[in-house]
Amino acid sequence: MNKSRLSRTFPATLLAVALGTVSVCAHAQGLRLPPGSGSGSGLSAPGAATAATPPMAAPPAMPSSFGSTRSSDGIAAIVGNQVITDYDLRLRVEATRQQAQAAGATLPPAAQLRTQVLGQMIDELALAQYADQIGMSVSADTIDRAVAQVASNNKLTVAELRRDVEREGMGWTTYRDQLQREILISRLRERTMAQLPAVTESQIDEFLAKQSAAAASPQAQYDIAQIFLPVPQGASPEQVAAIKQKMDAIAAQLKGGANFAQLAKQESQGEGAKQGGDLGMRPADRLPTLFVDTVRNLQPGEISPIIRSAAGFHILKLLNVSGEGAAPTTAMQSDVREIVLRASTDAERARARAELDAVAQAVQSGKVKFSEKARELSQDPATAAKGGDLGWVLPGQLDPVLDAALERLNPGDVSAPVVMGNKMVLLQLVDRAVRPLAEAQKRALAKEVLQRQKAAQDFEELVRDVRARTYVHIPEND
Repeated sequence: MNKSRLSRTFPATLLAVALGTVSVCAHAQGLRLPPGSGSGSGLSAPGAATAATPPMAAPPAMPSSFGSTRSSDGIAAIVGNQVITDYDLRLRVEATRQQAQAAGATLPPAAQLRTQVLGQMIDELALAQYADQIGMSVSADTIDRAVAQVASNNKLTVAELRRDVEREGMGWTTYRDQLQREILISRLRERTMAQLPAVTESQIDEFLAKQSAAAASPQAQYDIAQIFLPVPQGASPEQVAAIKQKMDAIAAQLKGGANFAQLAKQESQGEGAKQGGDLGMRPADRLPTLFVDTVRNLQPGEISPIIRSAAGFHILKLLNVSGEGAAPTTAMQSDVREIVLRASTDAERARARAELDAVAQAVQSGKVKFSEKARELSQDPATAAKGGDLGWVLPGQLDPVLDAALERLNPGDVSAPVVMGNKMVLLQLVDRAVRPLAEAQKRALAKEVLQRQKAAQDFEELVRDVRARTYVHIPEND
């Protein structure tokens, strides 16, 4: 078996977020969201998942031979009406081991790792069966796109990916079935976490009070890895744009499942590059404020969006954290302007797009000022009078579609027209900088953290409930 490719082609380590799914972690296999992780959305209230879960099917009728089967006969577990073979389990354990090794993580003893991975595989099957019971499905076209995305992420054709999968001993149908399960589970997560849980003002007050008290406690220490591309002093806008474009490509690879440490060794031009970008465990006061503010709300293993410092562009990964830190007082923010045109029909959208494209070209060529065109054209009364000024906004503060468009811009750039329901929006990024947080922004961030924590707890409750309602038999425990 080609061990260098095993963890790369194994489905549970490769499903890309480009498909609208959530990347799968080597240690959690995408099932156990830590508090604060994921999309920031969840159930309406803790415990709602349990109440909404219909009864699972009764244990399926099994062939009589199953009752006396041991794992040595090739069956590791029976989950509902499906089987996990010893062979599939060995493949998953090996893939997990290789991915953890590449990331520099410490693994438990072999027997414990096998038990943990088997538990993760059981949870996967149980969740996929539950998703099927409530009417969720994945089309063959979606699986085809997933396969194509995995191949593209690894710079392979689909035929080459299939060759590698089959060379490693996994059947192509089994591989596609695994991708289907991962997509189902991701959709189940999105469905389960579709509504942000309620957070009261008193809970926000309590959260901020605890963080303020932490300022006087032992300082937090962070183990951070970075991928860094420097921007030379006096660089032209074209040079900055080229460097940002390269960093965008790196970010896309990470979102597609690429290994952070390997990319850091290959691409990073900053401290710790030879060690996979690892800067080592450091107290907060020995790290740039920008770094600390960026990773405060990350969980170990999570990766930040691209951030810009005076030296260049960074992507950070939080490897570990110890101690408790105070609430952030600054954050990377963007100074944004907008032009909004109403566009309810196809004809209106075509006219609005043409008009906004012309504005963007004129602004970028220096013929007009964005603020002047905003006052002249924008149909949003609240911002038109201010030259389209939205002020300084935090990442995630705007609609996700606008936020994604903004992320691709450098200061001074104008976006392509963005369709939002019955309107079309043109954005200009005026500047991007680390700025003090206003009181309202601190409360908004605190609310988001609390919502994400509650949402993660609700999904964990759903996983536990589905597992408890699913027939599971592990022969080796007989």
